[in-house]
Amino acid sequence: MTAESGAAPLYGVDTMVFVYHFEEHEEFGPAAGRLLQAAEEGRCRLVCSILTLLEILVVPKRNGQEELCRRYRQIFQSFPNLTVVNLGTEIAEIASDLRAAHSLRTPDAIHVATAIHAGAAAFVSGDGKLGRVKELRILRLDEVSLESA
Repeated sequence: MTAESGAAPLYGVDTMVFVYHFEEHEEFGPAAGRLLQAAEEGRCRLVCSILTLLEILVVPKRNGQEELCRRYRQIFQSFPNLTVVNLGTEIAEIASDLRAAHSLRTPDAIHVATAIHAGAAAFVSGDGKLGRVKELRILRLDEVSLESA
């Protein structure tokens, strides 16, 4: 799958983009909000693995925050210009290549592999360990240019 010419740029996103925004993280929350707003307005498109939903639900479930769980589920079902991709054989193969080449943790490899499989221009993450990945451009939230998006 590749991005269409002339379409809004496609970014793979890490779970933390959602966490930073919805938990109003002091340092990264505003940048995460700008990225999500750009997607909502159609200035960019986002793709993430279904693994993101699993990861994002853990703490609210542990803390009995069912309303926050409901909000997260709703976002993943209906957020504009966000594609949530199930883990399949092709993504598993790409993820295993990434793990073998860069010693990534399995969740990180799945997230990046999902973005590669979707044809994303870059993967947005706050995880500095992903900098060793060369198969896809890795951007911090503050490096995403939304002016041209």
